[in-house]
Amino acid sequence: MEAGSLPPEASDAGYNGAAVAGAVLATVCFPLIALIAALLLQGNESDPRKRAQLRTWAWISGGWLVFGTVVAVLLASLAL
Repeated sequence: MEAGSLPPEASDAGYNGAAVAGAVLATVCFPLIALIAALLLQGNESDPRKRAQLRTWAWISGGWLVFGTVVAVLLASLAL
């Protein structure tokens, strides 16, 4: 191993680009399902970097869900 290089376990910590893209797509289209999936996956994950990514995914999914609910309530109140 060369000086300054990371061991193989540390270099591929975290989720790859395809998994992140899938998470973003799921969050935008199905925020409730994405929130549940992130929370379930976080409970079974032992890698701290992946747990942090899943926690962030859960927060963003929950925030997007709340944002959509607020917009729906505002639009309903304007319509009445």
